[in-house]
Amino acid sequence: MPMLTLVALMTLMTFGVMAPATSASEGLDVVWLDADDFIYGTYIIDRPGTYKLAEDISFNPNSPATLTAALETGAIPADVAAQVGLPDPVDAYHAGRPLYTQFAHGDDAGPFAPGGPLDARYDPAAYGVGFFAAIAVAADGVVIDLDGHTIEQSAEHALLQRFFSVIELADQPFIPDQGPAGFGDQITSATNVEIRNGIIGRSSHHGIHGNGNENVTISHVDFVDYEVGAVALNGVQSLSVRHSVAENRKGIPVLGTFSAATFIKAYIDDLVEARSTTTLTVGGQQLRAVDIQGSLQAAINNTHHDVIVDPNIVNGRAVINEAAHPVEYGLFHNSSGFIDGNSYSFLTNEFGVAVNGFPTTPDGIDRIPSRNVRFRNVHVIDQRSSIKEVPAIDSNGVAEGGAAVIDPVGAVFQVRNTHPRTGAPITIASLDDTEARYVGNPLTNAQAFLAKAVHSGDLGNDRLDITRLNIPGSVVGWVEGRAGSETLADIGTTYLCNGDSMFHVNKGAIAFKLDAVEHAMLVDTSVHGLENIGPPGDGLCGDYSDSTSHPAATINGYGGAAVRAYTFAGAEDVIVVRSEAGDLRSKSGPAAGFAMLTDSTRVSLVDARVRSVDAGWDDEMPGGGPNNEAHASGFYVADDTGTVTIIRACVTDLDGYDGEYVVHDLSGHAMVIGTRDALRGTTSWARWAG
Repeated sequence: MPMLTLVALMTLMTFGVMAPATSASEGLDVVWLDADDFIYGTYIIDRPGTYKLAEDISFNPNSPATLTAALETGAIPADVAAQVGLPDPVDAYHAGRPLYTQFAHGDDAGPFAPGGPLDARYDPAAYGVGFFAAIAVAADGVVIDLDGHTIEQSAEHALLQRFFSVIELADQPFIPDQGPAGFGDQITSATNVEIRNGIIGRSSHHGIHGNGNENVTISHVDFVDYEVGAVALNGVQSLSVRHSVAENRKGIPVLGTFSAATFIKAYIDDLVEARSTTTLTVGGQQLRAVDIQGSLQAAINNTHHDVIVDPNIVNGRAVINEAAHPVEYGLFHNSSGFIDGNSYSFLTNEFGVAVNGFPTTPDGIDRIPSRNVRFRNVHVIDQRSSIKEVPAIDSNGVAEGGAAVIDPVGAVFQVRNTHPRTGAPITIASLDDTEARYVGNPLTNAQAFLAKAVHSGDLGNDRLDITRLNIPGSVVGWVEGRAGSETLADIGTTYLCNGDSMFHVNKGAIAFKLDAVEHAMLVDTSVHGLENIGPPGDGLCGDYSDSTSHPAATINGYGGAAVRAYTFAGAEDVIVVRSEAGDLRSKSGPAAGFAMLTDSTRVSLVDARVRSVDAGWDDEMPGGGPNNEAHASGFYVADDTGTVTIIRACVTDLDGYDGEYVVHDLSGHAMVIGTRDALRGTTSWARWAG
């Protein structure tokens, strides 16, 4: 037996005797959960035990209907309604998030009796951006038994709360000093958790999400209608996912701009409440805080009306009515219905956010990897995306510093967005910077207004985090059309590219994204139907194919158009057995079955199969610029990887705009044993490329 094969088999045997993730204790009484437990907000699990669904759950807390009924019955007294600014009836703008009276304020328990449905149970930092989960687990030794039922975010709440996980395995969604807001000074992560037997459904972000968890087992759980990922765990120590199928959401009605609108409203509300004296001049008209609030409120309510209240059905899905609400259609409408940001299904990462580029191997001290990760009989099907690039103004061109121009929750101050049907600019008068005068819309007006208020020290209170705000005064001057600042060229605008609407690094569509992991094993897994119809990268930032534009990117060129079934970045000691990838399609970029990236090492692929990979199927592919060549590859090995071994692989049906590779090995030292080459239906091929 060749030495390499022996090493691979010894590795397999080593993984085979690893202890499974510890199951949570079931010695305590079972807590049954039904729909009534979720009417007014997140169900918090802060003590061990078994929690079992008694019925299907569609999470829709503090909905317009629920709050309106509470006003009518007196469950929310009139004086409390006035205190929290609830209209009667309650509209979408004011619904779906915690009421101010539900926030815990030290010893002040609020106006409701402890233990009541609206008592002050939610940490104002953790829940400041809304109900981020249906269930939040912050305990050791918890079993969540779905008992054959489905738990999901309702369609209404998925529209109104654009950052969400059905199950969050912590008391807050981010570790301290990360994320779009300040969520708390310390995170309490769940340990020894088992989630089993049912379906985790619709979510505007994740099915299951967590940071710093230990011993997590997910078994016989199917995931449907997630937008970003089915399971995303950062810095997890021992994870087992078994017997699961995942399929992402289609028919998403809005783009990331709608998320930005829902997040910025809290800041505008605060300025209105504080009687802000700031005004913003747009097109010669002075806008006050109440004017900004009114436009934002109308935009959210009109979108909610068209998608939820009186659905405007086009081609089988609810969309914004262009004739009735042209402003909202131009700003928010999602033409494809697919996710417009990075698309994953199963993700591991180092401890902390996974929004930057592909990582290198963590040092285990300052950066904590995920460890001991296992997938068995897990399958991704029909994962579709339309990933878009959102160029951001570089503040280095208009002010001191050098970073993306963003609002306080990290949303890009978008100036180059275009109408989804006509392609005309909607925020500026022209896409030519020398003629780009500010036109504005409800979202950018709100962002600029807030920036002007902060610059002048006119902010209502200190409960809202503004540390991330980066909209310089020169940009506000351009918005107002001040003399000498009428166009983007006048203020010296330059751009940063390869980011999405939250300026996360665009990395494309990936089904299994195993980043920053030590000791991972995948057995009997598959990806079938992985498609990205997103356009190529904009040439606005020049040709950065041999460099990066986004400050946090780690791979050269534009990454948002790529399709990769499996990726391993900053990964060590990985073995993949009897796994396959098929029907992979990228409209504008490269596509690969298995991709070994950054400094991953000791990766073994045994009996891996790749079939039907189509890269760059758009007949109008642009040449050059920031875009990577649209190669179709069975296996891709980056130039900085360590040991990669491929044993008994089979690759068929590759079709790449810029060529095909069975093994695209840029490292020059990948080892291939017993690989069967079969490139039926392709026009050219090469086994190796250096």
